[in-house]
Amino acid sequence: MKKSEFRGWTDVFRFTLVETWKNRSFLIFMIIMWVICFFAVPVLSLLTGDKKGKGDEEYNIENATLQKVYILDELGFTDAGFRSDIFKEKEVFKDVEVERVLYVAILNLEGEKDEKTYKDLCEKVNKEPNSAIIHIYADLTSGVAFDVVTAIESKVKDKECDYIGSLLVKEFDEFKYKITEMGEEQIAALDYKYEVVSLMEQDDGTFISEKPHISEAKYWVVYAILFVIMMIVTTSSSQVATAVAMDKSTKVMEYLLTSIRPMALVFGKVVASVVSTVLQLSVSLILAFVSNILTKQFTGSDYLKTKLPEGILSNLTLPNLLIALVGVACGVMFYGFVAGLCGAMVRKMEEMQESMSLLVILTIIGAYLGMFASMTMQKSLTNPLFYAAMFIPLSAPFLLPGVCVIGAGPLWIRLASLAILIVLDVIILFVSARVYEILIMYNGNKIKLKDLGKFLKQAKGGKTA
Repeated sequence: MKKSEFRGWTDVFRFTLVETWKNRSFLIFMIIMWVICFFAVPVLSLLTGDKKGKGDEEYNIENATLQKVYILDELGFTDAGFRSDIFKEKEVFKDVEVERVLYVAILNLEGEKDEKTYKDLCEKVNKEPNSAIIHIYADLTSGVAFDVVTAIESKVKDKECDYIGSLLVKEFDEFKYKITEMGEEQIAALDYKYEVVSLMEQDDGTFISEKPHISEAKYWVVYAILFVIMMIVTTSSSQVATAVAMDKSTKVMEYLLTSIRPMALVFGKVVASVVSTVLQLSVSLILAFVSNILTKQFTGSDYLKTKLPEGILSNLTLPNLLIALVGVACGVMFYGFVAGLCGAMVRKMEEMQESMSLLVILTIIGAYLGMFASMTMQKSLTNPLFYAAMFIPLSAPFLLPGVCVIGAGPLWIRLASLAILIVLDVIILFVSARVYEILIMYNGNKIKLKDLGKFLKQAKGGKTA
C-alpha cells in the first residue's frame, strides 16, 4: 500500500463532510429524525403508558368523586381475610361508604349460575352515579378477576376505578401467600427468577451449559438493530453514489485528479459519509435517552426500562460494544465503496437511478439474509444459515451488531465476522479505486451491469482509460 495512493484523502474528507451537512435534504431529514427521537418517548408514554406498578402519585387524584362502593365477593376471599376495602386506607378514599353485598349462588334449570344478584346490583348502581361495584369472581382466562364497575352515566372518574383496581391486585399478591400459611423463606423462594439451561454432553463425557437459541425478546432487539443499520447503509451509500456521480457530471474530476489519486477520492468520500451517518445516529440515540430521562422526571416512570425485558442487555460488554461499532463502520464502508462504483458508472445524472440498481439489489439480499438468519436464531445458534449470514459480507453488517448487543453465540464467531469485513473492505477499496479511475473519464456508451466484469478485468490488468 503506497502512501501516495491516499495523498489528499483528508482534504476530500473535510470537503465532503462540510458539503454533506450543507445539503438541504440531508439537514431536513436529520432534523426530522432528531425531533422524532426527542418526542417519541413522551408521546409513546402518554399513548401506551399504563398504571401497573406505578406509584400513587401517578393517578394524581386530588378529590374523589366516588361516594359509595358495593363489594360482591363470589369467592369468599373477604371472609378469609382479604381486605377488599383496602382502598379506604388512602386519604382520598377515606370517606367512601362501603357496603358488602351477600352473594347467593343460585343454579337455574340448565345448571348454570344465576347472575340475579349481580344484575340487581348493577340496576341499583345505575341510579347512583357516584357509586361503584367491586366484583370479585372466578374467570376462566385470568383465574381471579377484580372488576370495578360503574354506571353508564357515572360521575366516577376512570382513574379512580383504575387506582382501586391496582390496590386490590397488589393486596391479592400478598393475600394468596398468607392463606397458604407459608413462612417468609418459602414466599421468598417463590419470588426467585428461574432459567432453564440445557446441558450438552461432550466427547469426553463432560457436560457444558449452552443456550441453543435466543428468546423472542432478543430476536426483536436484533431485528430492530438490523432495521436501523439498513437505514444507515441506505442513506450513507446513496449520499456517496450521488456525490461521485455529481462530481463526474460537472467535470470536477478533471481538476481533482491532477493532485488527488482515485484511491484518496473514494476513501475520503466514504469515510466522510460514515462519520456523518454515525454522528447523526449518535445524536439521535442521545436525544432519545435524554427524552427518556426528562419524561421520567415529569412522570416518575422509566419508559424505556419498562418496555425492555429485564436483563435483555446483560451481555452488552465493552468488547461486544466495540465489535458492534466497528462492524457498523466496516459495513457502511463496504456498501459505500460499492456505491462509489455505482456513481462512477453514471455518465449523467439521468442515469443515476439505473446505476443504483446494483447497490439496491445487494442491500436487499444482505438485509433479507440477515433477517432470515435472525429468525433461525430463535430455534438454534448452530444453524448453517446463522453462520453463513455472519460470514457473508453482504449480510454481516446487518446481523453482526445485533448479535454483539445480545451476546449470542461464541466470541470467535463475532471476531471472525469482523475480520472478514475488514479484509474485504481493504480489497474492495482497491478494486473500486481502480475501476473508479477507469470509469471516471469514461463518456462512451451507457454502462450496464453486465459490463462491470469487463471493467473489473481492466482494473486487474492495470489498464486505464
